[in-house]
Amino acid sequence: MNDETRLEKLRWAIHGVKAPFSCEGTFVPDQPLTLVFRDKSRFTVQRAENGYKQVEAVQPLIDRCEPATFGDKRQTRFDRSVRDAVQLKAGDGGFSVEHFDPEAASILDSIRDQMLPHDSSPITAELYALNVYTSGGHFAPHKDTPRGQDMFGTLVVCLPSLFWGGKFVLNHQGVVKWLDWGSTVDQQQDANQLHWVAFFGDVDHQVDRVFMGARVTVTYLLRRDAKTEPSRTVADEDLAPTILEAWRALLADAQFLPQGGLVGYPCCHLYHQDARFQVKQTPLDQPSANMLKGRDQLVAATALQAGLDVSFAPYLFENCVDETWQLERFPTGKEKSRMKRQMDLSDLESALPIRGESSEKVGGFGVTWMEPPPSSGSGMALRDSNIESSSELPAAGRLHSCEYCEWGYFGNEASEVDFYIYAALHVQIPKLGEGPRADVQPLRRATKKKAQSKKKAPGKSRKKKDRG
Repeated sequence: MNDETRLEKLRWAIHGVKAPFSCEGTFVPDQPLTLVFRDKSRFTVQRAENGYKQVEAVQPLIDRCEPATFGDKRQTRFDRSVRDAVQLKAGDGGFSVEHFDPEAASILDSIRDQMLPHDSSPITAELYALNVYTSGGHFAPHKDTPRGQDMFGTLVVCLPSLFWGGKFVLNHQGVVKWLDWGSTVDQQQDANQLHWVAFFGDVDHQVDRVFMGARVTVTYLLRRDAKTEPSRTVADEDLAPTILEAWRALLADAQFLPQGGLVGYPCCHLYHQDARFQVKQTPLDQPSANMLKGRDQLVAATALQAGLDVSFAPYLFENCVDETWQLERFPTGKEKSRMKRQMDLSDLESALPIRGESSEKVGGFGVTWMEPPPSSGSGMALRDSNIESSSELPAAGRLHSCEYCEWGYFGNEASEVDFYIYAALHVQIPKLGEGPRADVQPLRRATKKKAQSKKKAPGKSRKKKDRG
């Protein structure tokens, strides 16, 4: 049995734990949700008799909006083949909302319980934009543009406006969710009922084409308040008993990495490149592990509970000579500005914060991987893929790049950050007799004992023969 086989139980334990990338629900406010504009005028979205009358009813709202844009790398673009909608931003007093508050409605509590179950840090919802999709309106698959290092996701609230089509589609690691709010709004008994969904920002999502009516939504940015003390303590809880048990079983196995080593876990989620990642990475602790998402957070937190050191490591894939490097940290804007379309290997290695040799020279970076390690082959295959097929692949298969997807779309606008990045968790396994393996002793070699017993056996038989 090799080390990869011994990791199988840990791998299955990780994949067997429920770690949702989204959650959804409904809420009925006491009074209809009301939009308040800069000029102090108010507007309430109410369900009309049919799709045609619904567009007429929300026309005053549409007149206040502008054509919706999207982010294409570092450019903000308008292209109706990618996104066909109108939008009003909440910033600078563009509009506010009355008779609805995500915190007072206990929606934030629900989001934290389902998506961040082991992080008790307060979360907030920042009103961001109003979006209206009428007949023909749609938004191609995309990820949200990161807006600050504390942003972890998005909350979308669907107002009670009639429309057909326009399904909201979420796609993460091949798991797809369809939210058919149009049909639900048409059939709901309470005319004021709101529908909402929250999801991590790196989750691919799209709005299918609207056939009739007006799809009206309000969007909030979800942020973690890392500066405020957590409301409860989770450090002593068994975060995921099956995973923790699998870690401890590995540590107790004298045949698993007896001299110690690194176990690599390719992250399931992507993380945006902000200032935190542009400094030399220090080992994670429980608070910083809680900044991770879903299974990534469980892997890091349970490894820490098992007494192991965990770090967050970025990778870079070079598509010309098919090599992959570990980086000390993510490149800064100044370092990336030195990058050219074609570079000599020595220039590339001197321009970036590369840690040690490339994968071609050290073979897998000296890491024992839970999932397939980063490789140039997977990178080339992905570059030849279209958006739909590549968006269904797990991050583990795309660990080769510093950016999510050079041909993909992002949110509502461009960004100066490098969007989302690929990384892995490195878990340091101590050698036998040290740290959490202090009670585990190396196995004695059975072959030596057998050789000694065989040596003694002929002598005894000769003595018996002489006596006869």
